[in-house]
Amino acid sequence: MLLVSTTKGEKMTNQEKISPSFQTLFKKNSRILQRESLLSLNFFPDIVVARDNQMHTIAQNLSSILNNGDPANMYIWGDTGVGKTITIKHVLKILTDGIKEDGQDILIDIVMLNCTVIKSEITACIEILTQLTKVTIKTGLLFYNYMNDIWSVVEKKASEHAFYTLILVFDEIDSFVEPNDILYQFSRALAQQSILANNVAIEIIAVSNKKDFLHKRLDDKVLSSAAFTFCNFPDYNEDELYEILQLRKGAFVDGAINDDLIHYCAKQVAEKYHGDARRALKIIYASAKRAENENSSIITLGNLISAEQVVNNQVTLEMLQKITLHDRMLILASHLANKIINQMNQKIPAHTGIVLETYRKICYLTGAEPNGDTYMSSRLKALDAQQIIQANFRKGHGNTKFIEVANDVELIIDNLFPQDFNDIIANNYCDIESIIVTKLKKGSDGMTC
Repeated sequence: MLLVSTTKGEKMTNQEKISPSFQTLFKKNSRILQRESLLSLNFFPDIVVARDNQMHTIAQNLSSILNNGDPANMYIWGDTGVGKTITIKHVLKILTDGIKEDGQDILIDIVMLNCTVIKSEITACIEILTQLTKVTIKTGLLFYNYMNDIWSVVEKKASEHAFYTLILVFDEIDSFVEPNDILYQFSRALAQQSILANNVAIEIIAVSNKKDFLHKRLDDKVLSSAAFTFCNFPDYNEDELYEILQLRKGAFVDGAINDDLIHYCAKQVAEKYHGDARRALKIIYASAKRAENENSSIITLGNLISAEQVVNNQVTLEMLQKITLHDRMLILASHLANKIINQMNQKIPAHTGIVLETYRKICYLTGAEPNGDTYMSSRLKALDAQQIIQANFRKGHGNTKFIEVANDVELIIDNLFPQDFNDIIANNYCDIESIIVTKLKKGSDGMTC
Protein backbone atom coordinates (compact mmCIF):
# COMPACT_ATOMS: atom_id res chain seq x y z
CA MET A 1 0.00 0.00 0.00
CA LEU A 2 1.28 3.45 -0.94
CA LEU A 3 2.30 5.52 2.10
CA VAL A 4 2.24 9.32 2.25
CA SER A 5 4.56 11.25 4.59
CA THR A 6 3.08 13.92 6.86
CA THR A 7 4.85 17.10 7.94
CA LYS A 8 5.59 15.46 11.27
CA GLY A 9 7.33 12.56 9.64
CA GLU A 10 4.45 10.21 10.39
CA LYS A 11 3.10 7.77 7.86
CA MET A 12 -0.50 8.08 6.61
CA THR A 13 -2.23 5.52 4.39
CA ASN A 14 -4.34 6.55 1.40
CA GLN A 15 -7.42 5.34 3.25
CA GLU A 16 -6.62 7.55 6.24
CA LYS A 17 -5.98 10.52 3.96
CA ILE A 18 -9.54 10.43 2.51
CA SER A 19 -11.85 12.84 4.33
CA PRO A 20 -14.49 11.36 6.64
CA SER A 21 -17.17 13.38 4.82
CA PHE A 22 -16.27 11.75 1.51
CA GLN A 23 -16.37 8.28 3.04
CA THR A 24 -19.73 9.01 4.68
CA LEU A 25 -21.44 10.45 1.62
CA PHE A 26 -19.90 8.32 -1.13
CA LYS A 27 -19.72 4.57 -0.77
CA LYS A 28 -17.21 3.08 -3.16
CA ASN A 29 -18.21 -0.55 -2.80
CA SER A 30 -21.85 -1.45 -3.39
CA ARG A 31 -23.41 -4.61 -2.02
CA ILE A 32 -25.68 -4.75 -5.07
CA LEU A 33 -23.98 -3.27 -8.14
CA GLN A 34 -20.46 -3.82 -9.45
CA ARG A 35 -20.70 -2.71 -13.14
CA GLU A 36 -23.50 -0.18 -13.44
CA SER A 37 -22.52 0.66 -17.03
CA LEU A 38 -24.04 -2.64 -18.16
CA LEU A 39 -27.48 -1.32 -17.20
CA SER A 40 -27.02 1.98 -19.01
CA LEU A 41 -29.26 2.62 -22.01
CA ASN A 42 -26.09 3.77 -23.80
CA PHE A 43 -24.34 0.42 -23.33
CA PHE A 44 -23.58 -1.28 -26.64
CA PRO A 45 -23.78 -5.09 -26.22
CA ASP A 46 -21.81 -7.56 -28.32
CA ILE A 47 -24.92 -9.70 -28.79
CA VAL A 48 -28.23 -8.46 -30.21
CA VAL A 49 -31.07 -10.69 -29.05
CA ALA A 50 -33.92 -11.94 -31.29
CA ARG A 51 -33.17 -9.64 -34.22
CA ASP A 52 -31.52 -11.98 -36.74
CA ASN A 53 -34.21 -11.45 -39.39
CA GLN A 54 -34.00 -7.67 -39.06
CA MET A 55 -30.19 -7.73 -39.23
CA HIS A 56 -30.32 -9.79 -42.44
CA THR A 57 -32.85 -7.38 -43.96
CA ILE A 58 -30.77 -4.32 -43.10
CA ALA A 59 -27.58 -5.99 -44.34
CA GLN A 60 -29.24 -7.01 -47.60
CA ASN A 61 -30.32 -3.42 -48.23
CA LEU A 62 -26.77 -2.17 -47.59
CA SER A 63 -24.88 -4.90 -49.45
CA SER A 64 -24.71 -2.92 -52.73
CA ILE A 65 -22.07 -0.72 -51.09
CA LEU A 66 -19.60 -3.60 -51.33
CA ASN A 67 -19.99 -3.52 -55.12
CA ASN A 68 -19.81 0.29 -55.37
CA GLY A 69 -23.56 0.44 -55.87
CA ASP A 70 -26.53 2.30 -54.41
CA PRO A 71 -27.95 0.86 -51.17
CA ALA A 72 -31.70 0.83 -50.63
CA ASN A 73 -33.11 3.55 -48.37
CA MET A 74 -34.91 2.07 -45.38
CA TYR A 75 -37.84 2.87 -43.13
CA ILE A 76 -37.45 0.98 -39.87
CA TRP A 77 -40.36 1.00 -37.46
CA GLY A 78 -41.41 -0.66 -34.24
CA ASP A 79 -42.48 0.37 -30.76
CA THR A 80 -40.22 2.01 -28.19
CA GLY A 81 -37.50 -0.21 -26.74
CA VAL A 82 -37.63 -3.05 -29.27
CA GLY A 83 -34.01 -2.74 -30.39
CA LYS A 84 -34.23 -0.66 -33.57
CA THR A 85 -31.31 1.71 -32.93
CA ILE A 86 -29.05 -0.86 -31.30
CA THR A 87 -29.59 -3.29 -34.19
CA ILE A 88 -28.83 -0.65 -36.80
CA LYS A 89 -25.62 0.30 -35.01
CA HIS A 90 -24.66 -3.36 -34.67
CA VAL A 91 -25.09 -4.06 -38.40
CA LEU A 92 -23.26 -0.88 -39.40
CA LYS A 93 -20.34 -1.79 -37.14
CA ILE A 94 -20.13 -5.24 -38.74
CA LEU A 95 -20.18 -3.60 -42.17
CA THR A 96 -17.48 -1.00 -41.47
CA ASP A 97 -15.25 -3.47 -39.60
CA GLY A 98 -15.63 -6.03 -42.39
CA ILE A 99 -14.66 -3.52 -45.09
CA LYS A 100 -11.51 -2.62 -43.16
CA GLU A 101 -10.61 -6.28 -42.64
CA ASP A 102 -11.20 -6.99 -46.33
CA GLY A 103 -8.90 -4.13 -47.30
CA GLN A 104 -11.36 -2.44 -49.64
CA ASP A 105 -10.86 1.26 -50.31
CA ILE A 106 -14.44 2.11 -49.33
CA LEU A 107 -15.08 4.89 -46.85
CA ILE A 108 -18.39 4.90 -44.99
CA ASP A 109 -19.42 7.88 -42.88
CA ILE A 110 -22.32 7.21 -40.53
CA VAL A 111 -24.21 10.22 -39.17
CA MET A 112 -26.68 9.53 -36.36
CA LEU A 113 -29.35 12.21 -35.93
CA ASN A 114 -31.50 12.09 -32.81
CA CYS A 115 -34.60 13.85 -34.10
CA THR A 116 -36.04 14.38 -30.62
CA VAL A 117 -33.24 16.95 -30.26
CA ILE A 118 -32.39 17.82 -33.87
CA LYS A 119 -35.81 18.74 -35.18
CA SER A 120 -35.22 21.15 -38.07
CA GLU A 121 -33.43 21.00 -41.40
CA ILE A 122 -30.93 23.73 -40.41
CA THR A 123 -29.90 22.03 -37.14
CA ALA A 124 -29.74 18.71 -39.00
CA CYS A 125 -27.38 20.16 -41.62
CA ILE A 126 -25.16 21.68 -38.93
CA GLU A 127 -25.03 18.34 -37.10
CA ILE A 128 -24.23 16.44 -40.31
CA LEU A 129 -21.40 18.83 -41.14
CA THR A 130 -20.11 18.71 -37.57
CA GLN A 131 -19.96 14.90 -37.58
CA LEU A 132 -18.37 14.79 -41.04
CA THR A 133 -15.72 17.47 -40.50
CA LYS A 134 -15.18 17.36 -36.69
CA VAL A 135 -15.07 21.16 -36.61
CA THR A 136 -17.40 23.84 -35.28
CA ILE A 137 -19.85 24.90 -38.00
CA LYS A 138 -20.86 28.53 -38.51
CA THR A 139 -24.52 29.20 -37.73
CA GLY A 140 -26.91 31.68 -39.31
CA LEU A 141 -26.74 30.48 -42.93
CA LEU A 142 -29.61 29.43 -45.19
CA PHE A 143 -30.57 25.81 -45.78
CA TYR A 144 -29.17 25.67 -49.33
CA ASN A 145 -25.84 27.11 -48.09
CA TYR A 146 -25.44 24.25 -45.64
CA MET A 147 -26.49 21.69 -48.27
CA ASN A 148 -23.83 23.03 -50.68
CA ASP A 149 -21.25 22.70 -47.89
CA ILE A 150 -22.32 19.09 -47.36
CA TRP A 151 -21.98 18.33 -51.09
CA SER A 152 -18.48 19.85 -51.04
CA VAL A 153 -17.41 17.71 -48.08
CA VAL A 154 -18.83 14.58 -49.69
CA GLU A 155 -16.99 15.25 -52.98
CA LYS A 156 -13.71 15.86 -51.18
CA LYS A 157 -14.01 12.60 -49.25
CA ALA A 158 -15.00 10.73 -52.41
CA SER A 159 -11.91 12.06 -54.21
CA GLU A 160 -9.70 10.36 -51.61
CA HIS A 161 -11.21 6.87 -51.93
CA ALA A 162 -12.33 4.38 -54.54
CA PHE A 163 -15.88 4.59 -53.21
CA TYR A 164 -17.62 6.73 -50.61
CA THR A 165 -20.97 6.23 -48.84
CA LEU A 166 -22.74 8.65 -46.54
CA ILE A 167 -25.27 6.89 -44.29
CA LEU A 168 -27.76 9.19 -42.56
CA VAL A 169 -29.78 7.69 -39.72
CA PHE A 170 -32.78 9.84 -38.79
CA ASP A 171 -33.65 8.27 -35.44
CA GLU A 172 -37.21 9.00 -34.24
CA ILE A 173 -37.86 10.93 -37.44
CA ASP A 174 -41.49 11.47 -36.46
CA SER A 175 -40.20 14.21 -34.10
CA PHE A 176 -38.66 16.12 -37.03
CA VAL A 177 -40.74 19.25 -37.66
CA GLU A 178 -40.65 19.28 -41.48
CA PRO A 179 -38.62 16.42 -42.99
CA ASN A 180 -39.79 16.60 -46.62
CA ASP A 181 -37.21 19.00 -48.05
CA ILE A 182 -34.11 17.54 -46.44
CA LEU A 183 -35.08 13.96 -47.31
CA TYR A 184 -35.81 15.00 -50.88
CA GLN A 185 -32.46 16.80 -51.24
CA PHE A 186 -30.47 13.80 -50.03
CA SER A 187 -32.48 11.24 -52.00
CA ARG A 188 -32.07 13.29 -55.23
CA ALA A 189 -28.52 14.58 -54.70
CA LEU A 190 -26.94 12.27 -57.27
CA ALA A 191 -29.77 12.37 -59.84
CA GLN A 192 -29.85 16.17 -59.77
CA GLN A 193 -26.03 16.31 -59.86
CA SER A 194 -25.76 18.25 -56.62
CA ILE A 195 -22.82 15.88 -56.22
CA LEU A 196 -20.76 15.49 -59.39
CA ALA A 197 -18.56 12.62 -58.23
CA ASN A 198 -19.61 9.25 -59.66
CA ASN A 199 -18.19 7.13 -56.84
CA VAL A 200 -20.69 8.21 -54.18
CA ALA A 201 -23.75 6.66 -52.57
CA ILE A 202 -26.11 8.23 -50.05
CA GLU A 203 -28.17 6.01 -47.79
CA ILE A 204 -31.13 7.24 -45.72
CA ILE A 205 -32.32 5.18 -42.77
CA ALA A 206 -35.45 6.64 -41.21
CA VAL A 207 -36.42 5.18 -37.83
CA SER A 208 -39.75 5.63 -36.07
CA ASN A 209 -42.22 3.98 -33.72
CA LYS A 210 -45.07 5.02 -36.02
CA LYS A 211 -45.94 2.60 -38.78
CA ASP A 212 -47.86 5.13 -40.86
CA PHE A 213 -45.43 8.06 -40.54
CA LEU A 214 -44.24 7.95 -44.16
CA HIS A 215 -47.64 8.19 -45.77
CA LYS A 216 -49.02 10.67 -43.24
CA ARG A 217 -46.10 13.11 -43.17
CA LEU A 218 -44.13 12.80 -46.41
CA ASP A 219 -45.01 14.19 -49.83
CA ASP A 220 -45.54 11.79 -52.70
CA LYS A 221 -42.47 13.12 -54.51
CA VAL A 222 -40.31 12.31 -51.46
CA LEU A 223 -41.75 8.81 -51.18
CA SER A 224 -41.14 8.25 -54.88
CA SER A 225 -37.60 9.62 -54.78
CA ALA A 226 -36.48 7.86 -51.62
CA ALA A 227 -38.26 4.57 -52.44
CA PHE A 228 -38.00 3.32 -48.88
CA THR A 229 -37.93 -0.39 -48.15
CA PHE A 230 -39.63 -1.41 -44.91
CA CYS A 231 -38.28 -3.29 -41.93
CA ASN A 232 -40.53 -4.04 -38.97
CA PHE A 233 -39.32 -4.71 -35.42
CA PRO A 234 -41.90 -6.69 -33.40
CA ASP A 235 -42.24 -6.42 -29.63
CA TYR A 236 -39.92 -8.54 -27.50
CA ASN A 237 -41.64 -11.44 -25.79
CA GLU A 238 -41.04 -12.65 -22.24
CA ASP A 239 -38.28 -15.13 -23.13
CA GLU A 240 -36.44 -12.59 -25.28
CA LEU A 241 -36.55 -9.96 -22.54
CA TYR A 242 -35.30 -12.54 -20.04
CA GLU A 243 -32.33 -13.26 -22.33
CA ILE A 244 -31.59 -9.54 -22.70
CA LEU A 245 -31.63 -9.02 -18.93
CA GLN A 246 -29.50 -12.11 -18.35
CA LEU A 247 -26.83 -10.63 -20.62
CA ARG A 248 -26.68 -7.63 -18.25
CA LYS A 249 -26.52 -9.73 -15.07
CA GLY A 250 -22.81 -8.98 -14.75
CA ALA A 251 -23.85 -5.53 -13.51
CA PHE A 252 -24.75 -7.10 -10.17
CA VAL A 253 -22.70 -8.51 -7.35
CA ASP A 254 -23.03 -12.30 -7.26
CA GLY A 255 -26.20 -13.28 -5.44
CA ALA A 256 -27.68 -9.77 -5.42
CA ILE A 257 -30.48 -10.71 -7.81
CA ASN A 258 -31.94 -14.12 -8.54
CA ASP A 259 -33.24 -15.48 -11.83
CA ASP A 260 -36.83 -15.59 -10.59
CA LEU A 261 -36.83 -11.81 -10.20
CA ILE A 262 -35.32 -11.34 -13.65
CA HIS A 263 -38.00 -13.61 -15.06
CA TYR A 264 -40.70 -11.69 -13.18
CA CYS A 265 -39.46 -8.39 -14.60
CA ALA A 266 -39.37 -9.83 -18.14
CA LYS A 267 -42.91 -11.18 -17.78
CA GLN A 268 -44.30 -7.89 -16.44
CA VAL A 269 -42.71 -5.79 -19.18
CA ALA A 270 -43.71 -8.21 -21.94
CA GLU A 271 -47.34 -8.28 -20.80
CA LYS A 272 -47.82 -4.66 -19.71
CA TYR A 273 -45.36 -2.55 -21.72
CA HIS A 274 -45.22 -4.17 -25.19
CA GLY A 275 -41.84 -5.79 -24.51
CA ASP A 276 -39.99 -2.50 -24.01
CA ALA A 277 -36.42 -3.56 -23.20
CA ARG A 278 -35.47 -0.02 -22.14
CA ARG A 279 -38.20 -0.04 -19.52
CA ALA A 280 -37.09 -3.48 -18.30
CA LEU A 281 -33.52 -2.21 -17.84
CA LYS A 282 -34.77 0.92 -16.06
CA ILE A 283 -36.88 -1.17 -13.67
CA ILE A 284 -34.03 -3.56 -12.86
CA TYR A 285 -31.65 -0.65 -12.28
CA ALA A 286 -34.16 1.30 -10.14
CA SER A 287 -34.83 -1.81 -8.04
CA ALA A 288 -31.09 -2.16 -7.42
CA LYS A 289 -30.88 1.46 -6.27
CA ARG A 290 -33.83 0.95 -3.92
CA ALA A 291 -32.13 -2.09 -2.40
CA GLU A 292 -28.92 -0.08 -1.98
CA ASN A 293 -30.79 2.71 -0.21
CA GLU A 294 -32.16 0.11 2.20
CA ASN A 295 -28.58 -1.07 2.81
CA SER A 296 -29.60 -4.52 1.62
CA SER A 297 -27.39 -7.06 -0.11
CA ILE A 298 -30.21 -8.51 -2.23
CA ILE A 299 -32.95 -7.15 -4.46
CA THR A 300 -36.43 -8.19 -3.32
CA LEU A 301 -39.73 -8.51 -5.12
CA GLY A 302 -40.89 -5.46 -3.20
CA ASN A 303 -37.96 -3.47 -4.59
CA LEU A 304 -38.91 -4.54 -8.10
CA ILE A 305 -42.61 -3.70 -7.72
CA SER A 306 -41.95 -0.26 -6.25
CA ALA A 307 -39.28 0.41 -8.91
CA GLU A 308 -41.78 -0.47 -11.64
CA GLN A 309 -44.16 2.20 -10.35
CA VAL A 310 -41.40 4.82 -10.16
CA VAL A 311 -40.21 4.06 -13.70
CA ASN A 312 -43.77 4.02 -15.01
CA ASN A 313 -44.35 7.48 -13.53
CA GLN A 314 -41.10 8.76 -15.06
CA VAL A 315 -41.93 7.37 -18.52
CA THR A 316 -45.47 8.76 -18.38
CA LEU A 317 -44.21 12.18 -17.32
CA GLU A 318 -41.56 12.24 -20.06
CA MET A 319 -44.19 11.37 -22.64
CA LEU A 320 -46.63 14.02 -21.41
CA GLN A 321 -43.98 16.73 -21.27
CA LYS A 322 -43.52 16.31 -25.03
CA ILE A 323 -47.12 17.15 -25.87
CA THR A 324 -48.42 20.71 -26.27
CA LEU A 325 -49.35 23.01 -23.40
CA HIS A 326 -52.99 23.05 -24.48
CA ASP A 327 -53.18 19.24 -24.58
CA ARG A 328 -51.79 19.18 -21.05
CA MET A 329 -54.36 21.78 -20.00
CA LEU A 330 -57.07 19.53 -21.45
CA ILE A 331 -55.77 16.68 -19.31
CA LEU A 332 -55.74 18.93 -16.25
CA ALA A 333 -59.29 20.12 -17.06
CA SER A 334 -60.47 16.50 -17.23
CA HIS A 335 -58.77 15.74 -13.92
CA LEU A 336 -60.18 18.78 -12.11
CA ALA A 337 -63.68 18.31 -13.51
CA ASN A 338 -63.84 14.70 -12.37
CA LYS A 339 -62.32 15.53 -8.99
CA ILE A 340 -65.02 18.12 -8.34
CA ILE A 341 -67.79 15.86 -9.68
CA ASN A 342 -66.62 13.06 -7.36
CA GLN A 343 -66.73 15.46 -4.42
CA MET A 344 -70.38 16.09 -5.32
CA ASN A 345 -71.00 12.31 -5.17
CA GLN A 346 -71.91 12.19 -8.86
CA LYS A 347 -71.45 8.74 -10.42
CA ILE A 348 -71.02 9.80 -14.04
CA PRO A 349 -67.69 11.34 -15.19
CA ALA A 350 -67.35 14.77 -16.74
CA HIS A 351 -68.73 15.03 -20.26
CA THR A 352 -66.98 16.86 -23.08
CA GLY A 353 -68.83 20.14 -22.52
CA ILE A 354 -67.72 20.35 -18.87
CA VAL A 355 -64.12 19.50 -19.77
CA LEU A 356 -63.99 22.20 -22.46
CA GLU A 357 -65.57 24.76 -20.11
CA THR A 358 -62.94 23.91 -17.49
CA TYR A 359 -60.19 24.13 -20.12
CA ARG A 360 -61.31 27.63 -21.09
CA LYS A 361 -61.28 28.68 -17.43
CA ILE A 362 -57.73 27.34 -16.99
CA CYS A 363 -56.64 29.32 -20.07
CA TYR A 364 -58.24 32.49 -18.66
CA LEU A 365 -56.59 32.05 -15.26
CA THR A 366 -53.13 31.42 -16.69
CA GLY A 367 -53.25 34.04 -19.45
CA ALA A 368 -53.36 31.60 -22.37
CA GLU A 369 -55.52 32.12 -25.46
CA PRO A 370 -57.94 29.15 -25.63
CA ASN A 371 -58.33 27.20 -28.86
CA GLY A 372 -61.80 26.68 -30.35
CA ASP A 373 -64.13 23.97 -29.11
CA THR A 374 -64.13 22.04 -32.40
CA TYR A 375 -60.33 21.81 -32.46
CA MET A 376 -60.04 20.90 -28.77
CA SER A 377 -62.72 18.24 -29.20
CA SER A 378 -60.49 16.73 -31.89
CA ARG A 379 -57.59 16.87 -29.41
CA LEU A 380 -59.67 14.90 -26.91
CA LYS A 381 -60.06 12.26 -29.60
CA ALA A 382 -56.30 12.23 -30.14
CA LEU A 383 -55.57 11.93 -26.41
CA ASP A 384 -58.07 9.09 -26.24
CA ALA A 385 -56.29 7.31 -29.11
CA GLN A 386 -53.01 7.69 -27.17
CA GLN A 387 -54.70 6.19 -24.07
CA ILE A 388 -53.90 9.31 -22.06
CA ILE A 389 -57.60 9.79 -21.40
CA GLN A 390 -60.64 7.56 -21.92
CA ALA A 391 -63.53 9.09 -23.85
CA ASN A 392 -66.53 6.75 -23.79
CA PHE A 393 -70.24 6.82 -24.51
CA ARG A 394 -72.66 5.91 -21.71
CA LYS A 395 -75.90 4.04 -22.16
CA GLY A 396 -78.86 6.39 -22.02
CA HIS A 397 -76.81 9.53 -22.77
CA GLY A 398 -77.02 9.64 -26.56
CA ASN A 399 -73.89 10.70 -28.40
CA THR A 400 -72.34 12.46 -25.41
CA LYS A 401 -68.84 11.29 -24.48
CA PHE A 402 -67.62 11.16 -20.91
CA ILE A 403 -63.98 11.85 -20.18
CA GLU A 404 -61.70 10.22 -17.60
CA VAL A 405 -57.94 10.50 -17.15
CA ALA A 406 -55.89 7.30 -17.36
CA ASN A 407 -54.75 5.98 -13.97
CA ASP A 408 -51.02 6.28 -14.67
CA VAL A 409 -51.49 9.88 -15.80
CA GLU A 410 -53.46 10.70 -12.64
CA LEU A 411 -50.44 9.67 -10.56
CA ILE A 412 -48.21 12.38 -12.05
CA ILE A 413 -50.77 15.10 -12.71
CA ASP A 414 -49.10 17.50 -10.25
CA ASN A 415 -45.87 17.34 -12.27
CA LEU A 416 -47.33 18.40 -15.63
CA PHE A 417 -46.85 22.12 -14.95
CA PRO A 418 -44.38 24.40 -13.14
CA GLN A 419 -45.12 25.34 -9.56
CA ASP A 420 -46.33 28.87 -10.36
CA PHE A 421 -48.91 27.40 -12.75
CA ASN A 422 -50.08 24.95 -10.09
CA ASP A 423 -50.30 27.79 -7.55
CA ILE A 424 -52.63 29.75 -9.85
CA ILE A 425 -54.93 26.73 -10.17
CA ALA A 426 -54.87 26.09 -6.41
CA ASN A 427 -55.59 29.72 -5.57
CA ASN A 428 -58.55 29.80 -7.98
CA TYR A 429 -59.90 26.33 -7.30
CA CYS A 430 -63.22 27.69 -5.99
CA ASP A 431 -63.80 29.57 -9.26
CA ILE A 432 -63.18 26.39 -11.26
CA GLU A 433 -65.47 24.47 -8.93
CA SER A 434 -68.19 27.10 -9.37
CA ILE A 435 -68.34 26.84 -13.17
CA ILE A 436 -68.48 23.03 -13.02
CA VAL A 437 -71.27 23.06 -10.46
CA THR A 438 -73.17 25.61 -12.54
CA LYS A 439 -72.70 23.52 -15.67
CA LEU A 440 -74.02 20.43 -13.91
CA LYS A 441 -77.04 22.23 -12.52
CA LYS A 442 -77.96 23.49 -15.98
CA GLY A 443 -77.94 19.89 -17.12
CA SER A 444 -76.22 20.78 -20.34
CA ASP A 445 -75.15 17.89 -22.52
CA GLY A 446 -72.23 19.94 -23.77
CA MET A 447 -70.45 19.26 -26.99
CA THR A 448 -69.56 15.82 -28.22
CA CYS A 449 -66.29 14.52 -29.50
